[in-house]
Amino acid sequence: MARVTVTDTPPEATDLAAERLAEAITAGRREGRPVNVSLAGGSTPRASYERLASVVDDWEGVELWLGDERLVPLDHPESNYRMLAETLLERTGAVAHAVPTDGSAEQAAAAYAREIRQRVPAGPDGVPALDLALLGLGEDGHTASLFPNAPPLDVRGEICVAVHDAPKPPPDRVSLTLDVLRAAHQSLILAVGDEKASAVAGVLAGPDPGVPASLLADGPLELIIDRAAARELPVSATRTA
Repeated sequence: MARVTVTDTPPEATDLAAERLAEAITAGRREGRPVNVSLAGGSTPRASYERLASVVDDWEGVELWLGDERLVPLDHPESNYRMLAETLLERTGAVAHAVPTDGSAEQAAAAYAREIRQRVPAGPDGVPALDLALLGLGEDGHTASLFPNAPPLDVRGEICVAVHDAPKPPPDRVSLTLDVLRAAHQSLILAVGDEKASAVAGVLAGPDPGVPASLLADGPLELIIDRAAARELPVSATRTA
């Protein structure tokens, strides 16, 4: 069962997500090994990345990946890489691997999968195992670019998948697959606001392809949410930060 941590306010939630990221980075570096972390796009984690830039001062051996990307130029306002560059990379010199978005979604997915396979150590099942995957949560229950009842949810044995006809623009994207997200040593979903409350409840209601994020809830998943996003959950299902 996923762990749920509730904060009083959205800034406290985004700060806590930054702390979790910093802990994973510090633990890996203490062990003297490369650290691989995938990060979410969207507006909510911006503050987390800005906070992370101020709490981690050594990025040697840390490689950052994107959980999903929109098929737009890297300097486009909708680019997740651009958001990451503005909030974290330009402030720290951290290394992030951009999805090559100058071809088709299929080409981008194949190229990014090859890079991940080359750089991220595989776990016992042969799937690249990220140290931590930070994810967002849509009002419809989607995470990364895995949308409700969409064909990419059924992809097995792949690292990345091409996404077409996304229900929110832009329609063409690349996403990590459920296999890779499930293989991560730790996964975090960051969600704040009243509009996310139903989706949060859906994540904990049992596996349902209509709520893609719920398909991760039987693994090492923590939801970091504020009180507004927790309003549909019983108190017994949560713990307070």
